[in-house]
Amino acid sequence: MRQYKNLVRLLDVDDEFIIDLAYATPDNFTGSIVYTSGECYIDVHTAKRLIKAKELAKKDGFRMKVWDAYRPVSAQQRFWDLVQDNDYVAYPPDMKTMTQFKNSHMNGQCVDVTLCDADGKEILMPSGLDDFTERARLDCPTTTGEARKNAEYLRDIMTAAGFTPYSGEWWHFYDRKTEPVPYSDICFDEDQS
Repeated sequence: MRQYKNLVRLLDVDDEFIIDLAYATPDNFTGSIVYTSGECYIDVHTAKRLIKAKELAKKDGFRMKVWDAYRPVSAQQRFWDLVQDNDYVAYPPDMKTMTQFKNSHMNGQCVDVTLCDADGKEILMPSGLDDFTERARLDCPTTTGEARKNAEYLRDIMTAAGFTPYSGEWWHFYDRKTEPVPYSDICFDEDQS
């Protein structure tokens, strides 16, 4: 199993996840490749909670797709440089002065996920990833029917597994049950993966 500090490669722990890191391709809000590897790393404790959520989904015939987990601090800075809106992109930390940490993508203790059918096709959700409109919110009044039902189901299984949803993005979940560890700027490349 590949492990770096608190981070493990998710597929080494459980190979049933669909990994589709949005920032390892140009198909994201930046329009460019941000991550040098398509491998998904995550906090070891957060991985256990995510496996629990995946198992709950599996019982109902769904598969779990991971769009993002661990994110290097330098990638967070790049996002902030493009979208300076703390509702959608967290302000990057000053690593020289930071002494207290929160559960974050930058320590692998947050995940962006969606659900797929048994064949790996994404099911209907309120929006795509990184939709910087009110549609990203689960409580958006225009989100109804199957999309709302599916997003609420995702929220419910993630909550049952110990995650805390973020109200501004239906796909984003915090692992607040894990003690925060320092952020990292490990930039994985294909050779490390």
